Order: sequence, then structure tokens, then C-alpha cells
Amino acid sequence: MNDFAGMEELMQDFLTEGSDLLSDVDSKLIDLEKQPHDRDLLNIIFRGFHTIKGGAGFLNATELVTLCHLTENLFDNLRNGELVLNADLMDAIFAATGEVRLMFDSLAQYKQPEAAPPHLIAALQAALNGEAVGVSAVAPQAVMLEPAADSSPSSSVSSPDWPVLYQALTATSPVQVQVESGVPELTSSPAAIQTPLPSTGGAEASSPELRSFGRRGNDIPGNKAPAAGRRENEVGKDNTIRVDTDRLDQVLNLSGEIGLTKNRLTHLRTDILQGRSDAAILLALDESVSQLDMLVVNLQNAVMKTRMQPIGRLFNKYPRLARDLARQLGKDVELVLSGEETEIDKTMIEDLNDPLVHLIRNAVDHGVESSEQRAAVGKAAKSLVHLSAQQEGDHIIIRITDDGKGMRPEVIRNKAIEKGIISAESASSLDDEQSLSLILLPGFSTKEEISSVSGRGVGMDVVKTNIEKLSGTIGITSVPGKGSEFTISLPLTLAILPVLLLRLCNQSFAVPLSLVREILSVPPNDLQQIAGKATMVVRSEVLPVLSLAGLIGWDRLKNLK
Repeated sequence: MNDFAGMEELMQDFLTEGSDLLSDVDSKLIDLEKQPHDRDLLNIIFRGFHTIKGGAGFLNATELVTLCHLTENLFDNLRNGELVLNADLMDAIFAATGEVRLMFDSLAQYKQPEAAPPHLIAALQAALNGEAVGVSAVAPQAVMLEPAADSSPSSSVSSPDWPVLYQALTATSPVQVQVESGVPELTSSPAAIQTPLPSTGGAEASSPELRSFGRRGNDIPGNKAPAAGRRENEVGKDNTIRVDTDRLDQVLNLSGEIGLTKNRLTHLRTDILQGRSDAAILLALDESVSQLDMLVVNLQNAVMKTRMQPIGRLFNKYPRLARDLARQLGKDVELVLSGEETEIDKTMIEDLNDPLVHLIRNAVDHGVESSEQRAAVGKAAKSLVHLSAQQEGDHIIIRITDDGKGMRPEVIRNKAIEKGIISAESASSLDDEQSLSLILLPGFSTKEEISSVSGRGVGMDVVKTNIEKLSGTIGITSVPGKGSEFTISLPLTLAILPVLLLRLCNQSFAVPLSLVREILSVPPNDLQQIAGKATMVVRSEVLPVLSLAGLIGWDRLKNLK
């Protein structure tokens, strides 16, 4: 079904511009919360909603226009001094931006977006009327839940709250709930069936149970779930890319030079076919081939640069994520960004989203303490989580650092033994760095109870798996009482893979250059036998020497012959 037939191209342009505007609004809202009286920020956010409203109006997306108009009026009152910004009002504004993003998802499928939830509209209207926005009316956006694949029924906490789910689906108050063999039986009295759900200040209550369990809003027509109930990658990856025109001009110029060189080679070929093979012709041929080789390499590099995007486009959405989770957990946390201008391949930026979401969420949930706990040990009430990126050689290094309680290797080891992930014998041979890496194994969690945020032991396994898919590595360091740091190392791009070529028995092999640390000459006299195995001393370190033939099994094939 296409509600926007004939307007597909306009829709794509609107979504591209609107998504950028909305991301910028989210970023500015985080800054506004720290500087609530900054008129410049208020004006920027006002213009963002005004622009989105104008585009939506042109496309006749009436529900999006309605929501943006209410929020726009709210910011008009804020910048005119008629309203004062507070935490509850910020929650309502953040809920509005989350709903706008959900409406963008519907527009991307060429469907008219459904109306915003009544409790959100009521909260915005109450704010416009100068009334207090109830805390229960618009709760902070819940943070992405653990993957559904891990929803195990073994824990009562991970099972749906059947009374709440029944109440949400039927608008009744269940009187009795019986669960036999995992199948719930719900009964209700006639009086309960006729009793509507209570409302708070004209707005429907949004309970944590409804946000954590049950079907999502897009599963049931007319039932709108909070924005937090969806994962961003369910909508699909963006296949568009913005490229600086200077980079395109460079590609065009190189293409023209390659065309000229190609014409020169064609002319030389004609001369050679006509019997001219003097030194001047051969010299001109050599120069043309060398020039073509240089131009092709430059063109490759220029095309690669068109795929590179600032990682800040990914980083800018995480302060909102950290803020919402901190509000949900009752913590005071600030996410500090640096190195946003660092460029990385766009396809890798998309695949980095899930790992970084899990790491930031774990830093806020597991890593940092509450304000009371920090005050008890002499720390500042506000926790700081740093997310940074920088280029080191042909790799991108991303670091997530917190100033929380840190991790104790011995506690990690004991927890892994308790969960049966490793044996006590294996644990005793692990050093501190290896012990910390145990948190990356499937099923590992230090949480005693499962919550809507963590405790299933899936998140860090997702991080490791996704990083390895990108040919990257992850390292962990931690100082108890001081904090932890996760370091992700990634290649600049996966589109072109530099390799080291080597030859064995007239067969060529290619080894990824990122895996080559050093090339050394191995004189036979330097080899020593230890326990029947070849070794070599390199800078006072004894290293094993393995033959490529042995690694790929050619020795066995030779013996079979």
C-alpha cells in the first residue's frame, strides 16, 4: 500500500533532510538541558521542528504536522519566556522527538503515520497551558532491550507480566491469573469488563511493564508503543551517502586523466603494430604505463574517500541514549564525545551501532555508580562516560571510558566459574586481562536479577561478534574504584584489503597486511629446537617458528604421496 504514490522522490529527499534535522535537534536538546536559558539553542530547535513541519505539510502527513506544530509552539513559548524548562518537560520533548522518528519510519514505507499517543499529546498541551507535566504521563524513553533471541522462560522476570499484558490488550482489569504448563488463563468479572482504564490528568499512564513486555506497537493496528520499544536497525539500513563535491571533482579529474593516458597508449600501440619499436617508442610506452598505474591508484584512493563519513554522525545520537537510561536508573551521567570528525567507511558506521549501544548502556548501567554511592567514596555526583575516536595508522581506535567502580578480575573469574562458562582449572591460569575478557563470552553477566536493561548475558557477546565481523578487535582495561575502558580497533575500510604477497612452491598466497606486525629474516643458524619444536629468539623473547606448509596441511599431502 502506497499512500504517497507519485511523491516517492520527494519523500526520500524529505526523509534525508528531516532525519539530519531530527538528529541535530536531539543533540541540541542534550545541550539545552545543561543550558536551559540559551536562546540560540531554543531558536535552533524551534527552526528544526518548523522545517520538519513544513516538509510534512507539503506531503500531507497530517499527524506529523500536528505533533511538530505542538512542539514548535512549546519552544516558541520557551524562547519568549512564557514557560520554564524542567526535567518533566524535557521528558515530554524527548518523547515527541522519538515519536517523530517513528513517524519517519512509516513515511519510509510510504504509509501515512498514525497519530501520536494520546498521553503524549495531552502532556504537550498541558505544558502549553502552563500546567505541570506529570512524571507518569511521559516517562523517559526506555533504552533498547536485549535481543529477543535470548528471551528465556527460565526466569520469572523474563516472562511477560500476563495481567498487565491482558489489561493492555482488552482494556479490562483481570481478576485472576492462573498459569499452568506455561499457558496463562485470564478471567475477569463483568464489572471489570465495563470498567475503563484509569487515566492520570487526561493522559494514559505508561507503565514500565508495558514498555518492556508484550507485542510492539506496530504489531497491533491502532496501538502505539513508545519509541523505545523499537530497535533502529529494524527499519533497514540507509543506502544513501552524502559526498563532498570536492571529492567528486577529484574523481572526475582523475577519470579525465586516465582517458588521456588511455588515448596515448592506443596511439603507441598503433605505432608498434606498424613496426616502430625504437628506443623513443619504448620509453614513451614505459612512461605511459607508469602514469596509468599512478592514476589508477589515485582514483582508487579518491573513490574510497567518497565512502568515508565522519563518525560523529553515529556518535551524536548516543548522548540521548545515555541521558534516557540514566534518568530511567536514577543516575546522573553525562556522555562526553571527542574525535567526531574522524572518518570511517560508511558501511562500517552502520554495523558499529549495536556494539556501541551495548557498551554505552553497560557503562551507564554497570559501570558508573549512583550519585549517593559516588558521594560515599568521595567522587563527584555526576558520572562521566567518554566516547572517543581517532585514527592511528590504517586503523580507527574507538574508546569508551567511564569513571565508575571498575571491574575486579577475581570477581569476573568466580562468576564465570559459577555460571559454568569455564572450569576452575582454566580460570586459575588466566591473567587479569584474560579474566576481564570473560565478560565477552555468551551467557556471562554479573547481574543477579534480569531487568529490562540488562542481566541476560547477551550484550557483550553481541559486541564481540559484531566487532570481529568487521575484522576488528576489542580490548578491556579496568582499575577497581577508578573505572573501565573498552578499546575497539577497526580497519579504515573493508572495501579494499591491503595484503602481503608471498610464494610457496610456485603458489602465491596473500596475508592481510593488518595482521602483519613485522617481517623478519630467519637464518637457519638462528633456529633452535625446544621440546622438538623450532623456536627463535627475537629481542630476548622466545617465539615459535611455524612453516606455512605445515599450517595449511601441505606436509600431510606430501607424506600421502
